[in-house]
Amino acid sequence: MNKLQQEIKDFHELIKPVLNKVLEQCNKETASGIYNNVIKPCKRLIQKCSFKSSVDTGRLFSLTYWLYIYEHKQLALEICELMRSVNFDFDYRILDISNIYGLEIRIARELLGENRKDIIPSASLDYFFSKRIKKELRYPQILRAEELTNCDDKLFEFYLLSALYDMIGKGETGLYTELNKNRNEIEQAIIEYIDFLRAKTTV
Repeated sequence: MNKLQQEIKDFHELIKPVLNKVLEQCNKETASGIYNNVIKPCKRLIQKCSFKSSVDTGRLFSLTYWLYIYEHKQLALEICELMRSVNFDFDYRILDISNIYGLEIRIARELLGENRKDIIPSASLDYFFSKRIKKELRYPQILRAEELTNCDDKLFEFYLLSALYDMIGKGETGLYTELNKNRNEIEQAIIEYIDFLRAKTTV
């Protein structure tokens, strides 16, 4: 077993106890949304979770946001903290894994009253300030209102989640002047989108 394989195995062993806690707390839920968004991906990640796999990384990232949406904030925070222990390769991403930093910052503030805006690795700042990322984070475009208005029902949840990933994942970093200036409006949208997703997937 080479060094990378050992690191992947070690991370899997590190995160499995948290995933087992997720199952313990959520396994009795009967809503199909919770099963599809939390229980099913969690079971798969217990079997296999390589931080160099785009499928596994995307599944873990999405699971963490859904835990936050369903108000399992402590579990989401534990996963966020563990995800900082490995070096995710952006070339392997399905979703923008850097948005995990903003989620941790938000949960740490809400649960612990802590300011964790210093958790972003200095090596990632070039990415955060790249022209492509800054262009994508304009306000009010970050709310995805146009896409939400024009899409069909099958894509509505996708656009809500995509908006949350950026509004929380990037907005909570405090790195973007335009997002900071419109923080109140963005926060209101975050609350509305989370409330909608929670209600829609727990019926």
